[in-house]
Amino acid sequence: MTGQTDFDVVICGGGLAGLTLARHLKLELPDVSVAVIDRLSSPLPEAAFKVGESSIELSTYYFGQILKLNSYFRSRHLPKFGLRFFMGGAQGPVTERPETGQTMFPPIPSYQIDRGRLENDLRQWMPGWGVTLFEGTIVEDIELAEDEAPHRIRCRRKDDSEVFTLTGRWVIDALGRRRLLQTKLGLKREHEHRASAAWWRYAGRIDVDQMGAKDGQQFPHKLLEDRYFSTNHFMGRGYWVWFIPLGSGNTSIGVVTDEDIHPQNTYGSSYQQALEWLQKNEPKIWEFIRDEPPMDFLSLKRYSYASAQVFSHRRWTCVGEAGFFLDPLYSYGSDFIAVTNTLTVEMIRRERAGALTEKTVADYNRLVLDNLYQICLKFYEGMYRIFGHAQIFTPKLTWDTAIYWSWMYQLYVQGLIFNPTEEIFALGERFRQLNTRVEKLLADWSDKAPARPLYVLGDMTRMRLMMLLGLDLASRRSPAQAMEIARKNLDRLEEFALVLFWQAVSECYPDHPLLKTRPWVNAWRMHLDPETWESDGVFAPQTAPRSLQSMRENFTGIFGPPTLRERILIDMPYQMLHWGHGFVYYKIAFWLRKVIYVNKPAMWARWALVKDYPSELPTK
Repeated sequence: MTGQTDFDVVICGGGLAGLTLARHLKLELPDVSVAVIDRLSSPLPEAAFKVGESSIELSTYYFGQILKLNSYFRSRHLPKFGLRFFMGGAQGPVTERPETGQTMFPPIPSYQIDRGRLENDLRQWMPGWGVTLFEGTIVEDIELAEDEAPHRIRCRRKDDSEVFTLTGRWVIDALGRRRLLQTKLGLKREHEHRASAAWWRYAGRIDVDQMGAKDGQQFPHKLLEDRYFSTNHFMGRGYWVWFIPLGSGNTSIGVVTDEDIHPQNTYGSSYQQALEWLQKNEPKIWEFIRDEPPMDFLSLKRYSYASAQVFSHRRWTCVGEAGFFLDPLYSYGSDFIAVTNTLTVEMIRRERAGALTEKTVADYNRLVLDNLYQICLKFYEGMYRIFGHAQIFTPKLTWDTAIYWSWMYQLYVQGLIFNPTEEIFALGERFRQLNTRVEKLLADWSDKAPARPLYVLGDMTRMRLMMLLGLDLASRRSPAQAMEIARKNLDRLEEFALVLFWQAVSECYPDHPLLKTRPWVNAWRMHLDPETWESDGVFAPQTAPRSLQSMRENFTGIFGPPTLRERILIDMPYQMLHWGHGFVYYKIAFWLRKVIYVNKPAMWARWALVKDYPSELPTK
């Protein structure tokens, strides 16, 4: 082994997390020497060795703004037409299934990422960025220093078995599911989200829109854009099936299930077994793809796991799947790469300045693991059983997105993650507790109420609350302003939760006498067992009563047929956005958003879409 062996930062793992961290470090701390070690050698096969990773708002911000790769993603990867869900009715035509998704591209771009292509390109650029790349090299062990000495990373070349050692003041585990440091230090943790998956790829374009045409039918809901560019999900009780287009021109398809409802051994042993599972559970999908030859096939049982710690003041961190992994449904994988990479860079920056403290590191672990991870975990844990309920999953999707946009995204983009105060922790805990209560409500609702179809296409762009939160993605605020808006958004989410509560009560207990008055309740105590409402404090609210009318209007056409008033005040403006193939939406609304929201605090702009009723505690 010749050449440099001592580095400021050694990144073990050259996948998405490790490569983007190397890029981030060289942009923020250009004088830091960085090495990346990976067992694979270039060129990596495009769309053949890793499942694609769709980006969403936070990771798109990270890739584009922080890593300065906006133009690259626009030119080398496909635009993402949001998330699209087809729920229930798997035995009938896909065109008759309740559908939830956008009709126009969202204003904040996101991408369908071909992982092989992205990682090839990043590796090619590493030398120009001043990063030393050790390809075809296995990390055999990491020896963590007990004091100020550098860490030692024992490596072995795959081709000739040459053994050598690198040293680094900082060492980063980005080795994915191998979780070398987690295993070595006894930090692995499990949880109750028991999900598994199998996935494969086909050469060329497999277009969801053509599924209806094959049956001689058309989708009843006309979109301005092509469903092909969405991350398309076909949902049933205990499972979902994805269709994802890739920039290489191929298509990724996967089956994801609750292990307790659809065990992995019923579909994950082979491609042929997966087809048989689809023939039984999603026959229209099976008919559509059965003659396509697969490019590959992979399967993974119990893919979700947790961690007791991912950051250490002893100069090591675990990023990406080397720390934890949740679920692919909402594509949060790249978001948590962004969060853990960003905090890793901040820790290295502070340590080099002599300002990194044990408390800072403890706060970062607390924020990521006890708040953000726990909020997202509740989106999935025990929730797969509701996936066939269109009238429940659509508000769930809206709720999950609202929590993500109003808390997790804003916490990152507004820079609050760098200095998490007790005020931030307290507010984050309120978000977490409310989310836990709402997810439990949704699950119990699905157990007690029969499924029924949506009345119209579910589209969050017609919901005023989501329009507001979506616009806020472009705003840039001071920490004080960001906290003020977060508190107001929590108030709105409380109202959202109460709308869900009373809708659930009306479907599960349609003759309950309280439906006539619908008193203000404690959203942090609500549940669907009427016999214990009083004793559990459901009718002991912590906040002042407020009108729920405007919040309920967000679900026009979902909980019931729209009234004449709702057609005029809500549906008509929504339809106007589609005029001229989206001219109003893509041109006028885009210009207004740029003038009012982009990179501005826009503290005053909320009044047009939502009324910020105060939520002070009732006076006694």
